[in-house]
Amino acid sequence: MQAKKPDTKHQMKGVLCGCVVASAFGVFLLCLLSFIMSTGRIPIWSVKAIGIIVGCIMASVAAFFCARYSKKNGFFLGMLCAAIIFLIAFLSSLAVGEFPGFWAAIKLFSMLICGCVFGSIGVNVKKSAK
Repeated sequence: MQAKKPDTKHQMKGVLCGCVVASAFGVFLLCLLSFIMSTGRIPIWSVKAIGIIVGCIMASVAAFFCARYSKKNGFFLGMLCAAIIFLIAFLSSLAVGEFPGFWAAIKLFSMLICGCVFGSIGVNVKKSAK
């Protein structure tokens, strides 16, 4: 009897799928928010809080889709997706000259928590019976 091979390739495909879906959703969400901000309905001083909220939404979407695709290890894969999404946002902010401060740490931990929670939810959601 052969031992079952670990399906890390399938899990990494899930991470890639989740991060791509979350990035596309994040771009759409940021475009929508920038349009709303240009109309003057959202004040400029709320940009940091909006960044944290958008980051948490993106981490949640990435973790959920990754967990639904891989069907196991939702907690850890969700954390990995959230870390990748944070790293992309962090490097983007560094590229435009933003100085990382206390908000970056808050964003990291809140995104990791959202990734873990929604990764666990994504694994445990059952398909509806038709």
